[in-house]
Amino acid sequence: MNRSDRIEAEKIRCVGRRISKPRLIQWTSRHRAMEIFVEGRPARAEAVRTWRVLRG
Repeated sequence: MNRSDRIEAEKIRCVGRRISKPRLIQWTSRHRAMEIFVEGRPARAEAVRTWRVLRG
C-alpha cells in the first residue's frame, strides 16, 4: 500500500457493497483498534472530520 492510498482523519465514512466482520488488532502499546474491510466497485472513503493536532 502506498502512502497516497491512505486516508488519515478523526472520522472516516466508507461506502461499499460488502463489509467484513470487525476484527480487533494490536495498535500502539496496549491499545487495541478495530479493522474492517469494505469491498465494492468501487469502494469509497472520505474524511468526515479531518485530523488536527491540539496544542496545550
